[in-house]
Amino acid sequence: MSCVKKIDVETFLGPIEDEVDFFFSNFFGSVYPSIYREDVYWKPPTDVYETSHDYFVIMELGHMKPEDVSITFNDGILTIQGVRKAVPSSEQRKYHKMEINYGPFVRRIPIRDEVDIESLSAKYHDGFLEIRLPKREISHNNIIDIEIE
Repeated sequence: MSCVKKIDVETFLGPIEDEVDFFFSNFFGSVYPSIYREDVYWKPPTDVYETSHDYFVIMELGHMKPEDVSITFNDGILTIQGVRKAVPSSEQRKYHKMEINYGPFVRRIPIRDEVDIESLSAKYHDGFLEIRLPKREISHNNIIDIEIE
């Protein structure tokens, strides 16, 4: 028996936004062409899963430094945002293929259960950001007698 619970990604990350991203990326060849959402240019690949005690968010952020990323948790929404800066070049380049995205990004991930906000943690290693959101322990053992007035 596995202790990892699969999460419905469409419910978790937003089905409409993902469908629009898929349409634009396949139709125009880029995730956010200039006619669509100029404020956000790319979405880092992200995994979201939970175990019996924690939620985890793993985000691929190669060629970024921790100080280029901001993480907040407010009203059940985990927000990760930052900017990946393009690599400066001293010579003119002629690209044959360009798949690495640069510029700002924002990912908002709703967490439906209560989390222990005092124990949230994040670490960055080898281009991956891992965020741990411990679930708040809810005791179901406390039986309370309620008197009828």
